[in-house]
Amino acid sequence: MEINIEEIYSLYVNDVYNYLYSLCKDKNKAEDLMQDTFYKAHVSLMSRDIQDIKPWLFKVAYYTYIDSIRKEKREVIKDDIDIVNYKTPEDITVDNSSYQTLLNLLDRLLPNEKHAILLCDIQDCTYEQASVILDLKINTLKSHLYRGRNKMREFIKKEKKNNG
Repeated sequence: MEINIEEIYSLYVNDVYNYLYSLCKDKNKAEDLMQDTFYKAHVSLMSRDIQDIKPWLFKVAYYTYIDSIRKEKREVIKDDIDIVNYKTPEDITVDNSSYQTLLNLLDRLLPNEKHAILLCDIQDCTYEQASVILDLKINTLKSHLYRGRNKMREFIKKEKKNNG
C-alpha cells in the first residue's frame, strides 16, 4: 500500500505536533520540529517503503527532538540579551489548561518514564509501537510506564492536596 507524504501529513500532523509540543513546551519550536520531522519523513519515504507509518513517524519526531536538544547544548550565547516575553491569549489559555499542568508533572519523571506515558497514554501508541519508537524492549517499556504512572498518581495526589 503506497501512501504519499501529503496523506501522511494530513493524518498525523496534529498528533506529531502535540507530541513535540509536550516534549519542548514551546509552540514555535514544536512547529519547527514538526516541519523537520515531515521533511525527514518525506526524504526517507522516497527511498524506502514503511509499513507501520505512525510509530515510525513518532520515532522520526523523537529523534528530531533529541537532535535539537543536542544542537542547543552545543550553541553558546555570546551576548546577554534582555528578552521580553509577551503572552498571547492563546499562550495564556495553554498556560492555564490542565494539559499544561500535566506536562509540568510529567517533567518531574525520569525521561524514559515521561516518554512512555506521552506515547502510550497521550498519543495512544501500542506498547509495541512505543517500544520501537524509544528503542526499548517491550518489558522495559512496560516497566517505565508502570513506574511513571505510579509517580504521576502520587504527584496528582500531592497537587490536589496543595490546591484543595
